[in-house]
Amino acid sequence: MHPIMLSLGSITVYTYGFFIAVGFLTAFYYISYSLKKSNNKIISQEDLYSLFLYAIIAAIVGARLLYVLVNIKDFIAAPLSVFKVWQGGLVYYGGFIAAAAFIIFYAKKKKIPLGKLSDIVAPALALGHLFGRIGCFFAGCCYGKTCDLPWAVVFTDAHSLAVKGIAVHPTQLYEAFGNLVIFAVLYFYNRKNHAAGKTFALYLVFYAVLRFSIEFFRGDFRGAVFAGLSISQTVSIFLLFSGLFIIYRADKHGK
Repeated sequence: MHPIMLSLGSITVYTYGFFIAVGFLTAFYYISYSLKKSNNKIISQEDLYSLFLYAIIAAIVGARLLYVLVNIKDFIAAPLSVFKVWQGGLVYYGGFIAAAAFIIFYAKKKKIPLGKLSDIVAPALALGHLFGRIGCFFAGCCYGKTCDLPWAVVFTDAHSLAVKGIAVHPTQLYEAFGNLVIFAVLYFYNRKNHAAGKTFALYLVFYAVLRFSIEFFRGDFRGAVFAGLSISQTVSIFLLFSGLFIIYRADKHGK
């Protein structure tokens, strides 16, 4: 659509980078708001700032690393483009896994109740990801397969990462809408009493199903693992069963 939001001389603001930043800031605002509303006894403000900052770094590095590994041939030809994150090219699951690993480490080190913290973070993940997918739409990455549906989109901008001049599924918007629905469900679920960690488990289940389904409509190369399933679909299966296992344990032990 419009990969470049603003260009003034040597200064270029990429739409993808802008929406990624909006997503992170929105997620942080939601987490801060939720903690204050619940009379936060989970994490100090100082620890929250540190946790969020380092989690962002881990997420960006992890997301970019997985994207590079999946598209390694392209980066061998132009190795310096590895660092051009603002132009597009992040794999959500890579960022999610890296950030989750750091949060687990940080929570254990600081003795922060991980289950309660993850329940507050879960809706923020969906909310922030919503804006990230809008950024993908403008950049043209994560584009869909060709189709002739009334809502099909055609990318024409020379800087777009999508195939140009062909009607395709707006898979980025499918996922943005799906994340909006997940956010709404988790937001209202968090207002009820439930076992710690269950909201996060529901996020794993809902997003795994969403991502697994949308992958069938994707037109870009994502790397096959087995039985024709992409890397993201394989990770989705793992996260789906992980979420179901957490829900089972939470219901059985009540904690």
